[in-house]
Amino acid sequence: MGLLETSLEVVKIAGKLANPELIQAATKANVEALELSQQNLELQRRLAKLDDKIRELDDKLKLTGMVFRAPENTNVVFLEGDRTGFCSHCWDAERRLIHVIRMNNANHSGLGCPHCKTMLLNLSVQNPRMKTAVNDGA
Repeated sequence: MGLLETSLEVVKIAGKLANPELIQAATKANVEALELSQQNLELQRRLAKLDDKIRELDDKLKLTGMVFRAPENTNVVFLEGDRTGFCSHCWDAERRLIHVIRMNNANHSGLGCPHCKTMLLNLSVQNPRMKTAVNDGA
């Protein structure tokens, strides 16, 4: 039996005994038990949020060790094992990996970020650490 159920039982017993002081004390204990239960739920919610935040930060920390910049192309960052580059602005500002794609806007056509809309110079977005498939005529 939980705290709230026990407290309610005490109130019922106090009512049967017709003891006003006992009823008042049991009712007060009931209110305090309810408040503690609500505080416990709030703490559990906060703990879950903190656990999620820790997981998110841990994932970003792991990514940091896998992301690199090519010396000849500082507008794009690369992830080990991914052929296409990511927006360096989104990575630097938010630690988000957003693939650079071909875009068109009113002033410019070329490579850009669909998230932050940063347009890049026409530089290669091919990961320099990955070999491109070569057709050897076979």
